[in-house]
Amino acid sequence: MNTSKLLLALFRSALCCAFGLAIAGSVNAGERNAPRTASATVTMSSNPNLSGVVDLYLDGRIDAEVLGRLNTFEYLKGRNGVIVHLNSFGGSMRAGLALGRRIRELGFSTQVGVKGVSLIREEAGICESACVMLFAGGRFRLIQPDSVVGVHQFAAGDQATSQQVMADAQIFSAATINFLRDMGVSTQLFSVMAATPASAMQVLSVADQINLGLVNAGKEAAVWGIESDRGALVLKGVQSTISSTVEIQMACTARQEVSVAVMDDADGKGEVRSVELLVDGRTSAVALRQPEPMVGRTAMSDFLPGAVQLVEMQSARSVGVRLSYEGQRQSMYAIDVSAQASALMAGFVQLCHGTQKTRTVQR
Repeated sequence: MNTSKLLLALFRSALCCAFGLAIAGSVNAGERNAPRTASATVTMSSNPNLSGVVDLYLDGRIDAEVLGRLNTFEYLKGRNGVIVHLNSFGGSMRAGLALGRRIRELGFSTQVGVKGVSLIREEAGICESACVMLFAGGRFRLIQPDSVVGVHQFAAGDQATSQQVMADAQIFSAATINFLRDMGVSTQLFSVMAATPASAMQVLSVADQINLGLVNAGKEAAVWGIESDRGALVLKGVQSTISSTVEIQMACTARQEVSVAVMDDADGKGEVRSVELLVDGRTSAVALRQPEPMVGRTAMSDFLPGAVQLVEMQSARSVGVRLSYEGQRQSMYAIDVSAQASALMAGFVQLCHGTQKTRTVQR
């Protein structure tokens, strides 16, 4: 048998074995939550979460037909809190990449799981092979305890020639790497896929999923930078979570004082009674420079932190505010502060009024 025929035979054998092992693996993972073997359905929960979360459930084989079913929910595009719960053995890699990109375009989040019997919580599910591309497509990617997430090499179609096998391997390798990079997932995940034969399945632990960036715990990385606002320098940090977006701006006043403004999604929560600075979960009182104004859906807290508070902010891991409303209700909004952001903050404070009251950042 020549090399081309041998390669084709191996691909076909791997495809059959992978299908058999996927079915066997589903029984071990939990017979009741085993995904459908037919083309995946996409349904919306009839009992939406009281917090405004919209739950979509995708269950079954990934193929070209699923994209149309997902597009049925296009009217939810851009809405916070739309979560697609995935339960699938995989299917077409081509369809998986297209569905992953579409999920990101719609701004939906993803989680591996199925609708729970109680209707108030989700249960563990299965997401293997091409399904992982859908998982990676989520803007916010959440962990469901005990769910199974597995990857392996993609397999050629049964009718593929040896030339098609090699061409598809090159095309899908490049497409997968670009996709993962665009989704903010480590391309090391592709290395794990490539190292796992199509006849096997590499299950990713929770630690693996975190280290590879496949899950992000419901929040994007904070972005910090120096900008110019009407000729003045402003240090700005922005971070989005599945429920809100928080922005912090540090500016230098005419009196060379550092002012801090925190913008958050506080719309509809009532009148703000008081605002406190939140540093690594600890709160301290601040005096607002003006009553907290609303700009569209965003509330802004503008205050002058004290010298000690400024020092604490520069060595913090997270900074934000805690808002107290009428009726004893509270909300907390914070943004992560990386070591690089801490250095920017320290430099900005020194630039504003020459203070030396900064700590060495050790991470």
